Amino acid sequence: MRVPLRALSLSAVLLLAPGCRKIADTFFVVGIDSEELCKTERNVEFPASPSGPATLEETLEFPLGQLGQDLPEGRLETELRLRLFELNVTGGEVDLGGIEYAKVSLRRQGSGELIRTLLEYRRPAQVFSPTQLSLRGLEPASVPQLAREEKVELVFEATGDLPRQAWTADIQACAGMQAEVHSFHLIF
Repeated sequence: MRVPLRALSLSAVLLLAPGCRKIADTFFVVGIDSEELCKTERNVEFPASPSGPATLEETLEFPLGQLGQDLPEGRLETELRLRLFELNVTGGEVDLGGIEYAKVSLRRQGSGELIRTLLEYRRPAQVFSPTQLSLRGLEPASVPQLAREEKVELVFEATGDLPRQAWTADIQACAGMQAEVHSFHLIF
């Protein structure tokens, strides 16, 4: 069955109209899911803290892989899920029970500006492990500005009564990413 040229032209014009474009945009979606990636840095050194409340900061470079390079151009929606950020003391007689607050934030590699806080920790009434700190997350973060990056930085900050002597720890982070590109404009 042949479709008249006039009917095809009319269909194309209607799809490009503002109201219909939103409908058409939902049909031309490229979706990509990355497997959960875990990165571990071993024996990260932390200096001794002065007496009284103090703050420490450590940056972990986290790979997003080739996810961003495989995406076509278009309106981008992303979800980054940082499921786990764990710090385990490996050297030194230290107690992390004095940490009152900790957070893990996200930033572009080499930038000083934090984009978003992904995980937070507040000291519970009873501390379970004096040599381990685990931050677990469930909510995804929308970060379309970072979806095309190969790597991002996870910035760990902790405040409270920190160890008064130098110590080392292993740091592990596990995250996955989903991305969708609405690319209707590529068809026409």
